Amino acid sequence: MNLDHLYPYGFRSTLFDRLVPEQEDYLRGMSIQQLRESVARDLEDLLNSRIAQFDRDMDEFPRAKKSILQFGIIDFVGLSTANPLDRDKICQSIEQSIAAHEPRLRQIKVEMLLDGHNMGSLCLSIQAYLNIHPLYEPVFFDALLKPTTQQYVISART
Repeated sequence: MNLDHLYPYGFRSTLFDRLVPEQEDYLRGMSIQQLRESVARDLEDLLNSRIAQFDRDMDEFPRAKKSILQFGIIDFVGLSTANPLDRDKICQSIEQSIAAHEPRLRQIKVEMLLDGHNMGSLCLSIQAYLNIHPLYEPVFFDALLKPTTQQYVISART
C-alpha cells in the first residue's frame, strides 16, 4: 500500500521545518519519503547533542526528563563497544532519548552493528514505527558516527 496515495495532500512538516523552510513548496505537505528524511534530520540533531549532567538525582523532577535539558544522548566516553554490557547501555540510552524527544516514532529498537567494514566507526540500526495517525509505518534508519568529526550521520532506509 502506498501511503502517498492514501494522503494525497501530504504529511504536515514539523514546526521547525515550517519556520525555516528550505524549499518554497513546504506548504503542500510532505511525501512519505520526505517525512522519513525529516525524522532522520531530527534524529541526527538529537544524537549529535549531549544531555546535561546534574549533581543530584533528577527522579524528583519527572518533567525534567523530557525537557530541553535532557535533549540528546549521554556521553559515551569511558564505554567500550567491545563490551556487550556497554553496547547494551549505549543502545538503551539512545532508545530512551528517541522515545522522549521524537514523538513521531513508537516501539523504537536500536542495535549496534559490528562488522569489519566500518572499523573505527560506530554503526547503529534504528527501527521504529512512524506514527501517521491512524496508521503506523515501519521505518529504518542507519546511524554512523564519523570518527574524524565525532558527529552522527543518519540516513533513512527505503
